[in-house]
Amino acid sequence: MNSFEANIARLTRRDSALATALRQREGGALEIVPARTGVMSARANGRWIHSAYDPIKEAQAWAEGQSYQDGETMVVFGVGLLYHVEALCARLPRTASIVVVAPDLNVVVDAAAARVWGDWMDRVSWAWGTTEVIGELIAAASQPLRLVTYAPAAAFYTDNHRAIETVLQRGIASNAGGQLSIAVVGPIYGGSLPIARYAVSALESLGHRVRWLDHSVHATSYHQLDLLKNAQHRLALQSKYAEMLSRITMAQLAEDPPDLVLSLAQSPLILPALEHLRRKKFLTAMWFVENYRHLTYWQQLAAGYDFWFVIQQESCISALKQAGAKDVRYLPMAADPSVHRPVDLTQAERDEYGSDVSFVGAGYANRREIFPRLLGHGWIFKLWGNEWGGAAGLTPVLQRNGARIDTDTCQKVFNASAVNLNLHSWGGAGFDPEGDFVNPRTFELAACGAFQLTDRRTLMPGLFTESEVATVSSPDDLTGEITRWLREPEGRVAMAAQARRRVLAEHTYPHRMRELLSQIGVASPDRIGSILRGTRQAGALASAAADAFPSVASTLGTFPSTQRVELKQLAAQIRSRGPMGTLSREDLMVLMLDEYRSETKDLV
Repeated sequence: MNSFEANIARLTRRDSALATALRQREGGALEIVPARTGVMSARANGRWIHSAYDPIKEAQAWAEGQSYQDGETMVVFGVGLLYHVEALCARLPRTASIVVVAPDLNVVVDAAAARVWGDWMDRVSWAWGTTEVIGELIAAASQPLRLVTYAPAAAFYTDNHRAIETVLQRGIASNAGGQLSIAVVGPIYGGSLPIARYAVSALESLGHRVRWLDHSVHATSYHQLDLLKNAQHRLALQSKYAEMLSRITMAQLAEDPPDLVLSLAQSPLILPALEHLRRKKFLTAMWFVENYRHLTYWQQLAAGYDFWFVIQQESCISALKQAGAKDVRYLPMAADPSVHRPVDLTQAERDEYGSDVSFVGAGYANRREIFPRLLGHGWIFKLWGNEWGGAAGLTPVLQRNGARIDTDTCQKVFNASAVNLNLHSWGGAGFDPEGDFVNPRTFELAACGAFQLTDRRTLMPGLFTESEVATVSSPDDLTGEITRWLREPEGRVAMAAQARRRVLAEHTYPHRMRELLSQIGVASPDRIGSILRGTRQAGALASAAADAFPSVASTLGTFPSTQRVELKQLAAQIRSRGPMGTLSREDLMVLMLDEYRSETKDLV
């Protein structure tokens, strides 16, 4: 009997449907070639899936590098010839559950034909079929999940694996009941400062304990450095200032260590501080809500964060990974419906803020070049915002002499304008030829129920349809599109209403924060994932401790069952019970561990 028939016979006893499906496939996805040691190895598209010298030793090294906790289900991305799965089975206890994801059954056929599987295969379950079926099958597991990737074999199916992860993330997001402790590190100033506020509010609305480290209180002192005429002195002192704020941040984190440190773009955490946080086992994430092509300081910080979330896709993700980032994911902007909303305006407010056409924003080069073309068409055009100095031709339409306007004023302008222009910033003339990210204003206008006309963006179709947000492909078409939409008031109202419904359903900051946490939870099952699943709550902990540690379970029973309990709370409750002489051995062990935690928590 050849290896394929022997393996199919073994597989039939465990998964007859998969065995039947494999008989109907032809294989040929892998090129099977002997390794130097004589065992079979494999290539695909000219790239080695396993070592060309010793696939077995390579697989054992991979398996040794995988983390595991009792009670978890290990979900393996990447099939190849399954050497790595065999090595994982050998390393883990026999009670461990192992699931192999098989998006392409032709690869499994090649694996079955290449070599005979041993008894280890009887421990393996398979997730196969459509992406949705695979994701739902894995998500239905009763045990905590840990996703592990054998990269050489998984590289050809990244889209499938990303889609499966999305299904799992939805599961965590919908079932999340555990409360996280999250420190949000904001910037000193800039466009990401209000986004930090929205993120804090969203995380609190999801039930998490949030501590905002607000560095905007240092903005006045920081901007004093801009007055220095000597550029070398100015840059050196700004660097020292950022270092000082990093030290302040670390001291704040040490006093109340969070489960997650979430930074917003331009937060003053420098690389040495991030490396120090990593040594102290702090989990860190950055939501980089900036155009990576324009602000490039990420190059120095890429390796410092455990997770990066970005508002651009392929090119941005690739650049960050090349700079040393380990985990980079797409997370677009959003709106806060409690802030960005329809408002009722008085007639006086409509007179002040209303216009046929308006724009709110700073005077970037492309806007300075485009907006003069909009004058002289008989429209009422109002331009709001700052940094328009020197744009003399736009002075007649510039409101409040180019003063910066607050969020409340923005909402009034959005609601009072017939056509809100939303031209993304760019340093050149016309529209950004690489326009991909979708700016916050897109979501904020939609949340206000305001009609907007925006320049075409490559990522827009994944966020809004053409019946929700109007787009224009060229500055030359802008006046024609404005004229068209000014003549279609009913169409504007209908489109704005659809956009608002879309934002409320999919694009709020609670949506984004839930997605961010669920993605981290899937990638970090024994930390964020376990907390989100509620396994740190008193009831779950007491149940787990009942047999082996009855005294600890009894103490846990004094907490509300849904309350999250950490070591320090448990130790405090034990101390409150009475003198040391009355405590059990396991109680004393808890107190000893808490003393160790207290002595080693210092960061600075």
